[in-house]
Amino acid sequence: MKESGAPSPDAGWLERRFRVRERGSTPAREFLGAGAIFLTLSYILFVQPVVMGMALPEGTSPAQAAAFRASVLTAVCLAGAAGCLLMALLANFPVALAPAMGHNFFFSLIVVKAMGFTWQQALAANLLAGGLFLILSVGGLWLPKLDPRRMLFQALPRGLTHAIAVGIGLLIALVGFEYAGIVVPAPGTHIGLGFGKTPLPVLATAFAGLLVFGILWARGIVGAPLWAIVASAAVGALLRVVPLPAGVVSPPTLSATAMQFDLAGLFQLPLKAVLIAIATFLFLDIFDTVGTLAAVCTRVGLASRDGRFDAGMPGAFVADAGATVAGAMLGTSSVTSYVESLAGTQTGARTGLAALGVAVLFLGAMFFTPLLAPVADAYVFKLGDTALFLYPCLAPVLIGIGALMLWCVKEINWDDATEALPAFLCILAMPLTMSITDGIAFGMIAYVVLKTCTGRWREVNAFIALCAALLAVRYLM
Repeated sequence: MKESGAPSPDAGWLERRFRVRERGSTPAREFLGAGAIFLTLSYILFVQPVVMGMALPEGTSPAQAAAFRASVLTAVCLAGAAGCLLMALLANFPVALAPAMGHNFFFSLIVVKAMGFTWQQALAANLLAGGLFLILSVGGLWLPKLDPRRMLFQALPRGLTHAIAVGIGLLIALVGFEYAGIVVPAPGTHIGLGFGKTPLPVLATAFAGLLVFGILWARGIVGAPLWAIVASAAVGALLRVVPLPAGVVSPPTLSATAMQFDLAGLFQLPLKAVLIAIATFLFLDIFDTVGTLAAVCTRVGLASRDGRFDAGMPGAFVADAGATVAGAMLGTSSVTSYVESLAGTQTGARTGLAALGVAVLFLGAMFFTPLLAPVADAYVFKLGDTALFLYPCLAPVLIGIGALMLWCVKEINWDDATEALPAFLCILAMPLTMSITDGIAFGMIAYVVLKTCTGRWREVNAFIALCAALLAVRYLM
C-alpha cells in the first residue's frame, strides 16, 4: 500500500507521523502487533548472550562469563530498541530489529574460534562492516539507482537466495542437536547419535522444549520459541540439569562489552583475514536486510520483490545499518531486520508504530538478566577424554528455528540442474563446514560455472559473475 498524500491537518500526531488510518490500521492494532512481534523474537534475549559467550577465551571464570552475558543482554536490548526507533521514524515500517541468527554464530564460531580473532577484534570488524553499510545506506538516499543492495537483490538468482536461508537453518539446527546431546563426537564419522552416551535428564530437557515448540507451531500460537525455552527450563530445573534463577530483576549493565571493540588489534592480524571478516559481515547484513524487508513489506503492500522500493525503504536500510553500528559499539553482533515481524503484520500492524512499541518492550526486558541462568549455564559431562558443554534449554529453539527456515526449499527449481546443484552445494556446505561464507561461495561459483559451461551464460548477471570470480580467487590464494 503506497502512501497517498499528506494526512489532513486536523489529524492527530500519531496519524500525521505514522499514517495509521491511511494504511487501514488503528493504534490498538499496532500495539497488539508490537506485542506479537516481541513475543515471537524474544528468544534472542536468551540465545544471543550464550552464542556471544562462545567467543570468550578459554580460562574465563564463571563470574566473568556471567557478567559478559548480562552485558550482552543489555546491549541486545539497547541496540534492538535503537534500531526499532529508527525504523519507526525513518521508514514507518512494522519491522523490528535484533541480533541476527546465523550472523551471531559466524561471529563466535567462525571469526573468533576458527579464524583466531579475539571477540574484541571481531566486534571491530563488525563495526567497520556496519559503518560501510551505513555509508551505502545514506548514499542510497540520494543515489538510489546506484544502491548496491538493489543491485544484489535484482542480480542474485532466486534459487540461491532461498538456498542460503536453508543452509543457515541447517547450520543452526546442527548446533542445536549438539547442544542437546542428540549428536556427539564419534570416531571415524566425526558425529554420531548421543543416545546411551548423553545423560537421559539432559535429553529429556531438550525434547520437552522441542515438543512444546512443535505443538505450538502446529497450532499457530505466537511465541513458540519463547515457550519452548520456558518448558525446557522448567523440566531441566525439576531434573536438576539447569539451575534456578537467583532472582528476577536486576539493574542492566554494559560494563563488560560497551566500547570494547579493538580496532588497533584488528589491523595487526593478517590483512586477508581482516578483509574476509569485514566483507562477510557486510555481505550477510546487506543480504539479510534485503530479504527480510522484501518479505515483510511485500506482505503488507509496501514493497515488491522485483526491485521497486517503497519510499520508506532507503530509511529502513539506514535504520538497519545504524542498529548494527550501535550494536557493535555496545557489544553484540550484527543487528538486522527480523522476519519474525510477520507475526505483527498477521495481527494487522501496518506502520512504524508497531516498531516503536517493540522498542519500548526491549527497554523493559533489559532489567530481567537473572532469568538467563537456566539457559546460559552449560551442563558439562565427559565423553571419553572430551568435555562436552551442553545447553539443553537453548537447543530446542535452535532446532525449531532451523526448521522454520527450511520452508523456502520449495522455492528452488529442482528440475533445472544449473539451479539445483548450486543450491544443493550451498545448503550442504554450510552445516558441514560450519561456515556461512563457504556455503555462499560454493553455491555462487557453481552457479556461474554451470551456466557458462552449458551455454546459458547470458542468464548470469555480471555483478554475480564478478562476485563468484572474487570468491574463487580467495580459494586459490
